[in-house]
Amino acid sequence: MPTKITDHLANERTFLAWIRTALGLTGFGFVLGRMGLFLNQIATSGDTKRVRTGHEFIIVGIVFLLVGAIFSGWSGWKYERNRTAIESDRFSPSKRSIVVLTGVVVIGSLVIVGLSIWRMVGG
Repeated sequence: MPTKITDHLANERTFLAWIRTALGLTGFGFVLGRMGLFLNQIATSGDTKRVRTGHEFIIVGIVFLLVGAIFSGWSGWKYERNRTAIESDRFSPSKRSIVVLTGVVVIGSLVIVGLSIWRMVGG
């Protein structure tokens, strides 16, 4: 029985880690959206000639906000699924979740790097 207790506690820690990740993605999306609004405000001030409006940062920010919300829901679903599997002694770790999370973070990071470089070179 103590093994199940430690398994449930580990499941809860994993759930909280997923929630932290989701909150980080949501916060990053908020920052990107605000940066886009700031760039838009600078572009519409009339003092600059070649400043783009920053819509691409707003769009990517909204995408990160949505991904954070999806990960929040997904973490709750995974927690409950793992809890049930632990109770019935049929738990097996999911490789797919790790691959998906890694893919989302890597692709999102590459998009941000690409947008930043595109802004720097004035493209």
